[in-house]
Amino acid sequence: MLLPVVQGGHAADAGFNITISSDQTNYNLSNDLQNNYGWNGTDPINVTLTINSSINVYSTSTATPAIAAHLVSGSTLTINNSGNVVGRGGAGGSAGGPNGGAGGAGGDAISLQNVTSTINNQSGAVIAGAGGGGGGGAGGTGGGSDDPETGCAGQVSFSGGAGGAGASTNAPPTNSATSGSAGQSNSGGDGGTGGTGGTWGNAGATGGTAAANPPNACKSVGSVGAGGAAGAAIVIGAGASNTLNNSGTTYGATT
Repeated sequence: MLLPVVQGGHAADAGFNITISSDQTNYNLSNDLQNNYGWNGTDPINVTLTINSSINVYSTSTATPAIAAHLVSGSTLTINNSGNVVGRGGAGGSAGGPNGGAGGAGGDAISLQNVTSTINNQSGAVIAGAGGGGGGGAGGTGGGSDDPETGCAGQVSFSGGAGGAGASTNAPPTNSATSGSAGQSNSGGDGGTGGTGGTWGNAGATGGTAAANPPNACKSVGSVGAGGAAGAAIVIGAGASNTLNNSGTTYGATT
């Protein structure tokens, strides 16, 4: 059992109260509780986490949520969010040479495990799964000649454009995705434009198709890259449940 200790004027046996009052990246609630509030990491715990207005809590990796709240069975958590909790945008897909690469999936904003949670997203506040990366445009080969006796000769390769990154990869995060780059154009043909990254809660766009120049018997084009999936606003993982009271804005799935 947790012993009563005083944290910021509040008894621990009545619950821990944590306030985030400056911008944070990759916030891990369990680590904060063990490193700074004396939690042993094994007993059920009651926590109130408050994020102040205009504060940004965001991730620097799509593999890591902006807030990880992975506690132990029997724990309860209340998140009062007046700021911005935002996942990391997915990377754009590689340029087609000839095949465009798939865009990366966007990261999640909040991940819950082994906790009964209530999230109060206040007016003006944001919880945003990141946008997926745009797919790479297709490239190809074309031009040259086709001799009836000797066949194809002199074909020229061209590449597609790279996909754009999803929102957000900037700091502090904003809902701005990156456009894909233009494909290469030469005597062989025109490469497809890379897909635009997705805004918060949206998948990235598919890469553009390529157009190879004749002769038809000698030209070829690659495949386009798919856009990356959007991140979730709230992921309810193993042993978790959540009630969302939403007066603000969420982008992406919340279940």
